[in-house]
Formats: sequence, C-alpha cells, structure tokens
Amino acid sequence: MGVFKDTNHLYEFLEDLWKYIVFESGLGDKMREYGVSYKYIISDPQGYLYVDPDNVITGDEANRDGVITMEMSGDTIHQFWLKKLSLPVALATRKIKAKGPIPKVLKMLPALKPVYEKFPEYCKKHGLPSE
Repeated sequence: MGVFKDTNHLYEFLEDLWKYIVFESGLGDKMREYGVSYKYIISDPQGYLYVDPDNVITGDEANRDGVITMEMSGDTIHQFWLKKLSLPVALATRKIKAKGPIPKVLKMLPALKPVYEKFPEYCKKHGLPSE
C-alpha cells in the first residue's frame, strides 16, 4: 500500500498543497508567464489533477488536456516533494512519464523552493510521513 489511503485522501492532499503552490507561493504567476498548465495522471491510488494559473482541479473533471502531462504514482509525488527524487532522475528512470515542453518544467524548478520547505507541514496535516 502506498502513502495515500485512497483516492479521496490523495485528492484532499493535492488540492491543499497545489492551492498553496499556485495561489500563495507564486508559481501561478510563473505558469502564466511560461504559458504552462499541467495534467497529472496518478496511479496508486488512481486519480487526476489539473493545474493552471487559475485552477486546481481533481477528479474526473481534471481529466483534460494540459500543456504538460505527467504520469506518476502517488508515492512518486510524495518522494519528489520530500526531495528524495529529483525531476531529471525521475524522468530519466521513467518514474515520471512526461509529454509536452519539458524545458518549461525544468525552468520552473527553482520557483518550487518555498514549497519544499512547507511540504512537511502538509504531510503532518494530512497524516503522511514527512521523512
């Protein structure tokens, strides 16, 4: 079993985290600047997340086209935000499968620093391991 109990747990966590990322950390402005939206196809548990500069959507409604589509497991999401898995390594090892202009994704990585720092708080709030 993965770190998420079920799809609802995954969605509650992702909505909370990504609303912070997009609307509070400033990543939404970077997404607008680079013309980026993301569709995440998640396994274990199964789910969808769609993020653009104005929206954070989970569930079947999130199964829409994004400029960048990324496929990964719930555990991979958790490992990435814990900084136990770098995006370039995850892409190279196919733990994350991505379609779209990947250089835009890589350009945005420095803007994620505040999120890495706050991530343990979100883990604690949602009952996930933070190490």
